[in-house]
Amino acid sequence: MLIAGLTQWPARYALVNKTSLTVFGFAASLLLRPVYRALSRAPLPAAAIAALPLSFGAAAAWMAAHHALLRSAIAPPAPARGLVPLPFPDFTNTIYFFFVLVAWSAFYFGAHAYLDLSIERDRRWKSEALAHQARLRALRLQLNPHFLFNTLNSISTLVVDRRNAEADRMIGRLAAFLRMTLDASEADEILLSDEVDFARRYLEIEETRFGDRLRVALDVGPGAGAALVPAMILQPLVENAVRHGILPRSSGGSVAIRAERSAQWLTMAVEDDGPGFDGNNGARKGVGLTNTRLRLSELYGEAGELRLERGAQGGLAATIRIPFRERPAVETEAAP
Repeated sequence: MLIAGLTQWPARYALVNKTSLTVFGFAASLLLRPVYRALSRAPLPAAAIAALPLSFGAAAAWMAAHHALLRSAIAPPAPARGLVPLPFPDFTNTIYFFFVLVAWSAFYFGAHAYLDLSIERDRRWKSEALAHQARLRALRLQLNPHFLFNTLNSISTLVVDRRNAEADRMIGRLAAFLRMTLDASEADEILLSDEVDFARRYLEIEETRFGDRLRVALDVGPGAGAALVPAMILQPLVENAVRHGILPRSSGGSVAIRAERSAQWLTMAVEDDGPGFDGNNGARKGVGLTNTRLRLSELYGEAGELRLERGAQGGLAATIRIPFRERPAVETEAAP
């Protein structure tokens, strides 16, 4: 606007003229701002209708102040190229700057609507994150009593059978297992090496009950132990394998835990050599498997997968496939 004014008027008048327009235009927006702030709580159509007369009134005040300054500060120039400053009341420029303020009003309400949407989106994300954590904690709390019930029931059976030494050993191993569980109770994800240690401690508890009837094999591939996995994700699968693959057979059987990394994926499997699928060709069902699926869905969405299929030894293989992730380097360095 200043460059256009320099082509019509002397430099001093053009500078004063356009500076006056800028300053009073900014002042007009400041006058509208508190009114618009109150209007921002109203429905958008009502705010838009109210903005029209407000913008016209602010444009009229803008032009009145602008012309008053020009008349008092500097004399209008002689006609140049047939153009002279318009006298006040300046209806033409009032209409022009009315549309300027309408555009500013649209930008104001649009910016506030975007900010409100961003705040609401952040609030929704935080709410979903809290709900997500609450669901995971609920699943964990549901899993632990299920495991405790089975273990305490086994201890009770040993006591009734007067196998007191084995019951005492199982209580000691249960205490060690629970101590490890409590140490990681707040973590959604832990290292696979720690998770395998959890599963091994559980199997030690079961070895007290089954003795030589339970045979255990562990096979964690190179680099897989550093992966982050959901805390206690293997324990219900191992418990399921012992309950359905070992317990019904007088000769016992074997439980194998395997894990390997393949590119950006981690595969974990718990396999037994028991009867596998039941007579109805349906997969084993229970709290542990249901919770495992729900936890994988909560943490990884469609990227987390649990498959139940016939194993290489004829029993059931429960295989979990999740994205391979490691602890950030900063977190690893900060750890004691």
